[in-house]
Amino acid sequence: MDFHLTEEQLRWRDIARDFVEQVIRPDVLRRDRLPTAEERIPWDWIRAADALGLRTLGISEEFGGAGADIMTMSVVGEELGVGDLGFAVIMDQCWKTAHLFKDAMTPEQQQRFIPPFVADPEATTAIGITEEGVGSDHQGYHDTPDIALHMSAVRDGDEYVLNGTKRYISNGSMAKLYFIVARTDMSKSLSEGGAVFVIPHDTPGFRVGFFHEKSSQRLATNGTFHLEDCRVPIGNLMVGEGMLTELRSKYLPGSKAEAAATVLGVGRAAYEYALEYAKNRVQGGQPIIQHQAVALMLGRMAMLLDASRLQIWKAAWLADRHHDDARVHGLLAKVNASEVAFEVCKLAAEVLGGASIMYEHPVEKYMRDAASFLHSDGTNQICLLRAVRAINAKDSAELYGF
Repeated sequence: MDFHLTEEQLRWRDIARDFVEQVIRPDVLRRDRLPTAEERIPWDWIRAADALGLRTLGISEEFGGAGADIMTMSVVGEELGVGDLGFAVIMDQCWKTAHLFKDAMTPEQQQRFIPPFVADPEATTAIGITEEGVGSDHQGYHDTPDIALHMSAVRDGDEYVLNGTKRYISNGSMAKLYFIVARTDMSKSLSEGGAVFVIPHDTPGFRVGFFHEKSSQRLATNGTFHLEDCRVPIGNLMVGEGMLTELRSKYLPGSKAEAAATVLGVGRAAYEYALEYAKNRVQGGQPIIQHQAVALMLGRMAMLLDASRLQIWKAAWLADRHHDDARVHGLLAKVNASEVAFEVCKLAAEVLGGASIMYEHPVEKYMRDAASFLHSDGTNQICLLRAVRAINAKDSAELYGF
């Protein structure tokens, strides 16, 4: 098996790596400590990323994007995660919805929504599912009519009228275009009575609420928004009733691999920092990397990162080939990458000792960011339950074969 990246993938990796070194790293710690979420939104970085083609990486070439595959976006996502997880999440949300642009929209919707998104260098997207009473359990594991997803969409002639509130939404108070899950029939389960609507931020009845203040991924916003008698034409219905399960299984098969790559970047950043620290920190008359206890920790960090990366690449490879089991492998890759990143950050803190909690070192930030992804993009418990449900439904040799 050839583990080499293509020339195009290497080109995008290098673009992202240079962007991190030249734009993100020189100022990320200062921005991370700004007091309010609105102050921390990196509009200038988003514009700079757009100029390089990173914001529209997943948009098809027909509409002016790069048309990158899931493997490429996973490689780039890791590089951006090395610089800042929050910014990587902002970009990854755009990449997730690029799949919806391409595969879930009608030609008429593509012509209506994609060109304005591509033309606006500050435009980001958001997927609105989570509400006060429902979070990761919406992802097909708990699916009965009593699920507490209350946003409704009522048909009224040639329009739908939407009402409800979403919270904790990534890019949720800054996005220009929203993909919103609402229920067209409250008597049905979410999979049978849910639908997805495309709603621009300036639609009458759409109102941004507030930015959640948080301890990690601080450059990415998580916001609340409200729909109050928000009328949208039937033409804004993207995924209709009874087709909601296809949102993830058919249209977003590689989203977990892409997400996993971003948090793996955090672990890699912690490892690289700890490695350089260990080479230069002298104790007992020699650099601490020469001490077996420290060397063992660094070796374990390298091992964990490399194994997780290969798992992510496998999930991305399968998704790019529309393999039936790509979704399962993506779920497992996301869980493992987040746990690996968190473990690597803890080990990096051990290498630095007391210095790890000091603001002059970035390790305390890496710890915060890595911890957040144990629950981001679906809690790890729900992701594992969904994966095991699929594993139980087929022979394990078939699942892990090619």
